[in-house]
Amino acid sequence: MDTITCGATIAWAMEAFEAGKLTTEHTGGIEIRFGDAETMVQLTEMIAQREGFGDILAEGSAHAAEKLGLGEEFLVTSKGQETAAHMPQMKSAMALIYAVNPFGSDHMSCDHDFIYTADTYGAFKERYEPIGLSSPVPARSLASDKVEFVRKTQHLYSMMDSLNMCQFVWGASWQLYGPEQMVQMIQAVTGWDVTIQELMTVGERRLNLMRLFNAREGFDFKQDTLPEKFLARGLEGGPTKGWKVDRDAFQTALKEYYRQCQWDPETGNPTSETLNRLGVSWSTES
Repeated sequence: MDTITCGATIAWAMEAFEAGKLTTEHTGGIEIRFGDAETMVQLTEMIAQREGFGDILAEGSAHAAEKLGLGEEFLVTSKGQETAAHMPQMKSAMALIYAVNPFGSDHMSCDHDFIYTADTYGAFKERYEPIGLSSPVPARSLASDKVEFVRKTQHLYSMMDSLNMCQFVWGASWQLYGPEQMVQMIQAVTGWDVTIQELMTVGERRLNLMRLFNAREGFDFKQDTLPEKFLARGLEGGPTKGWKVDRDAFQTALKEYYRQCQWDPETGNPTSETLNRLGVSWSTES
């Protein structure tokens, strides 16, 4: 279990305990309350050793909620994967990517909203234009231009995953090097006369194959969702008090994402035409 999953799982247990859904009968006598640092350390060690209540938490909060039959309303997971500390209530790109990403919530599967606003776009224009992004939008927007931003940077990041390139060094926005340097490096290493669009297609192809794998295992559009907590409960305190993900805007963005990906709008899965275009039609042959 990584640190994000561990922290989010313990936070789920704390919220469920504070709400009275999780009790000391479930935890083996441990009171799990917010602000109790010693208990957090204790639970982390128990999770690592799969000891007592830690064994229930060791596979994440979604698994724990299912096993115990409680606390689903406190989950912050998509496809069973915990979300990181990037709130989709104020970063709408995260709302969409958490839902559609093949392996669930991941804040490193597309770029982040505040880099692609009217106030910030000028500083990153040379990075974004090569991948066809030139219409910055407000951070909380889920309009079609934001969906395009999510989809194209998702393809870029998917390609970087395929090439084992660190996103803290390479990428569209604030990193040290951008798409043009990416092309130059790959040309120098391989001798291939590739373009950034060809490389983006590598990332798109990977995502489509992952989508097909999920479909084979029984996934479809119904798994492209957010936890109810993000949609129904507003944030508490501070300048974002009351903010939540707009349910209707999210559903509209999801359909637009399928359309832009050229996927079946009914199933959310790649069409035969899309697989042919990507050169992977063999993937559906029995």
